[in-house]
Parts: sequence; C-alpha cells; structure tokens
Amino acid sequence: MYLTKIELDIRSQAVHSALADCQRMHRMLCGLFSASRQDAKLLYRLREDGGNCSVYLYSAVPVLPNKLLPFMRLAGQRDLSAWTSSFQPGCRMGFDLITMPCKKVPRAEGNSRRRALDTEDARLNWLRRKAAQNGFSILSATELASSYFSGSHPQQGNHMEWKAWHYRGVLEILDADAFVNALADGIGPGKAYGLGMILLA
Repeated sequence: MYLTKIELDIRSQAVHSALADCQRMHRMLCGLFSASRQDAKLLYRLREDGGNCSVYLYSAVPVLPNKLLPFMRLAGQRDLSAWTSSFQPGCRMGFDLITMPCKKVPRAEGNSRRRALDTEDARLNWLRRKAAQNGFSILSATELASSYFSGSHPQQGNHMEWKAWHYRGVLEILDADAFVNALADGIGPGKAYGLGMILLA
C-alpha cells in the first residue's frame, strides 16, 4: 500500500471546481492511475490549511507522475508495506478520520438509503462497532466539526450529499491483518469521495 501526498494549486479554476464537487475530485484523482479506482484501491483525504490545499492518497499501486496535472505537485510518495507488516496486536497509535456514521433506512420503492446518526453518542458507538469489525479498538476519540460533501453524478442523474464528522483519538490493534485491510478499504460510506481514510500518527 502506498501513501502519496499531492499539493494542489488553489489558484486553479479546475481545483476550485473539484473542491466544490466531490465527483469531479473523484474523476481527477482516478486519472492519476492506469487502473480503475477499485483495482487501485484508491482512498483519499483533502486537507485545507489557510491558503494551502493538499490531498493524501492510499493506493495499492503508485501514482504515475506523468499523469499529474499542471496544478498538482507530487510532494511525496512512500510504500507502506514494510511499516504495515510490522503491526502487531497491542500496538497503539493516534488516528485521524473523516467518516459518515449512519444507518440504512428502508424506502417504499425498495432500495434503502443511508441516514446520518443524530447524536454524538450514537455516532461514537457506530465508530466503536466499525473498529471491532475491522481488527482494532477505540481507546479514545473526540468528535470534531461536521462537514458536507456534495457533488453531481451525471450518469445517475442525481445530486449526492453526505454529512460527515471528523474524529481524532487513539486506537489499539487487535488483529493486524484485519486492521491493515481496514486501512486499505476505509471505514464507512463515501470512500470514493474523500471519506473513510484512516490517517495514523
């Protein structure tokens, strides 16, 4: 698994458009690989700090430098395989995660939809359950600001929107293989659109 950091030039109109529409950001980042998003196992996370904007990516294959667009700068790329293979049960580390704690609600037409959980306690319990399903436990977690992710999907002809929450805390690995899979797969819905990537300290 690779961790890549790309700095985006926020003076670019293309960057502004992608920041306003998660589907455009999705397409732009998928273009950095010769494989599909599913085959590349791409997860990403945006970080905006003042006038700077970066995107962090996990992927099964490296970003191809010749596919970078003019408003992108490759700030670093690292193969994490040696690091993740050293993980053992009992290892503790800090984590940073933006995800959407939710439940599925049936609809009259048959397809269920996801609805964000209403209370902080319910969301933290959801996070603990997801951790238990993925080989780790949450030792501590703080819920930070919520944010909206939105975009349009021309092929499906509809508007997409998620309300997500930002968490920071400390986790403990219980099952190293399951935890590494969770890093690669992400946590919760919206993983194609900037949610679910577990960043580790």
